[in-house]
Amino acid sequence: MIELVELPELVVVGIAVEGRFEDLSRVVPDAWSRLFAAETGATAFLEVSTGSENGVYRELVGFMAATATEVPEGMTRLVVPAQRYLRLVHTGPLADIYKGFSMLYAHADRRGLRTTEFKLDFGYAPGLPDAPHELHVALAPTTLSLT
Repeated sequence: MIELVELPELVVVGIAVEGRFEDLSRVVPDAWSRLFAAETGATAFLEVSTGSENGVYRELVGFMAATATEVPEGMTRLVVPAQRYLRLVHTGPLADIYKGFSMLYAHADRRGLRTTEFKLDFGYAPGLPDAPHELHVALAPTTLSLT
């Protein structure tokens, strides 16, 4: 079931990754391996897709953190503002997560909702097992005008 949700501000700490689409299947799992090997004490992991430019995609593989969390060496902090998303729970194989995101974008198109490239994917765990994932696609801010 696809639903419209509003998430509060989130703080994510993790490893930034950039690459062409064809490279993501290699560089993203490598970043997950490095993140899981770090002793962060984290238990809530997610991947943040911040967009692309000139064919290069930007991702952050990381964990939910408190504002005061120290950023380990080699990692970065991203503060995600409160915003509205379309959300879907994906229960299939990890390799099929892209299908869930495609469903979210198609749902938005059918309803005339404007989306962005910003995505959240909650549900990662050490070893990258197939497990339920909460997929989120950010909606573009609405602009109100007086007529």
